[in-house]
Amino acid sequence: MPGIALRFLLFLILITRQTHAQPALSRLVVSDSLLKNHVYALADKRFEGRQTGTKGQQEASLYCVRSFRQSHLSAVFSLDSLRGSLRQPFFYSRSRIKPFGARSGLAASSYEQYELISPPLTTDDSSQVIMGHNVAGLLIGTDLKKEILVLSAHYDHLGQNGDEIYHGADDNASGTAALLSIASLFDSLAQKGIRSRRSLLFVLFSGEEQGLLGSKHFVNNSPIPLQQFIADLNIDMVGRTDFKHRKNHNYCYLIAGKNDDMLRKTADAANKQSVAIDLDYAHDSENDPNQYFYRSDHYNFARFGIPVMFFSDGEHPDYHRPWDTADKINYGVLQKRATLVFQTAWLLANPPQ
Repeated sequence: MPGIALRFLLFLILITRQTHAQPALSRLVVSDSLLKNHVYALADKRFEGRQTGTKGQQEASLYCVRSFRQSHLSAVFSLDSLRGSLRQPFFYSRSRIKPFGARSGLAASSYEQYELISPPLTTDDSSQVIMGHNVAGLLIGTDLKKEILVLSAHYDHLGQNGDEIYHGADDNASGTAALLSIASLFDSLAQKGIRSRRSLLFVLFSGEEQGLLGSKHFVNNSPIPLQQFIADLNIDMVGRTDFKHRKNHNYCYLIAGKNDDMLRKTADAANKQSVAIDLDYAHDSENDPNQYFYRSDHYNFARFGIPVMFFSDGEHPDYHRPWDTADKINYGVLQKRATLVFQTAWLLANPPQ
């Protein structure tokens, strides 16, 4: 009997270790064909530049919902007591502000201001309100499922001006494509019984171009307590090359908060064991003249003390121009950067015991 009991105990220990021990996935890469398909779809003229509050942004949000459903992500927003949703609506107003003392008749003397507001109560109210949508889905982890790693990107852009469409292939169809493709890769692992210890929340924001409105609304109305978020990995413009790296495209800018050294070390480790590109920390400062730390959606997580890391290619001549198109994306580099995010996420979602 003691021998049988010992063998049974060893069996339980083995099963427990197999349950929590995670395989090495350093050779896995994000699908380049899937990335390309998503960029070309999102930057297509049918989405009319994806400006928040327009039909194009609405259709783009539904495109992202379909992709999340194909990746078997769970809804986190509530429609009512019984039904969930992958979309979170938010509302904002737009007004033109004229600074005190500005001369009349000068376009440069005024600017547009955007503010989050409460949902309209009447039809008359709705005429003064613009509605945007965030899209999010959850992949539940195993033994640490209540701890959640957020992966984010914004899918909106500048829309169109007359017949001129601002396609936003790099800004930020590239980041959106990366996030959708990373979710698909995590799902393919889950279908084989390989899940991360921590849960993964994939979030796509609109309203970024209006001042990070979608992410601000999300963190202010999170369907999950913010205390459960262990970090946010934010992806914004990862398909092109800036002037500084014109001779070496294999790089990625990384920016984190001042106390987020753990994320830097994790990204470095993930990079070394996988794509081995140059990690450029030139803008990794809250005092950087370009102010990148404050200019994308990770900032709204950082405001609440949540560790953040921002992945980007910097700026190029087509930034916020109509000719930021899908044919100009470097899909080989996009694949490496998306893979870097995936590998970093895998390490963060599977802390050592």
